[in-house]
Amino acid sequence: MGYTNAPAEFQKCTSFVLQDEIPHIAKVFIDDLPVKGPKTIYPDEEGNPEVLKENPEIRRFIWKHANDVHQIMHCIEDVGAMFSATKIELCLPNVLIVRQRCTPEGRLPDTEKVSKILNWPISSTVKEA
Repeated sequence: MGYTNAPAEFQKCTSFVLQDEIPHIAKVFIDDLPVKGPKTIYPDEEGNPEVLKENPEIRRFIWKHANDVHQIMHCIEDVGAMFSATKIELCLPNVLIVRQRCTPEGRLPDTEKVSKILNWPISSTVKEA
């Protein structure tokens, strides 16, 4: 995107195309299109992920996420846009988005960015503090 306002135009156009899916399924950020996963694994009484009755080999939360991804891809395909096969990342347990680790537990700071703070030595004198 070599032009000055190309990223903003991309975000505006993509937001328009996906207006019915934003913010509950997806959220456009510049040239990224994260698709949210389910907020739960739909645990059964024993705490195991619920499976589909029609196919007990498929977990319900995976099926739901796959359908959401399919819906987003279908909307993008309908307007003639494409995804980069080399850049796409599908169904990851956690992902780094704008230096935040997005996980089922929520958004966490990137461990690489906070490692200096976490490994900071304990001050032994007032001057070091």
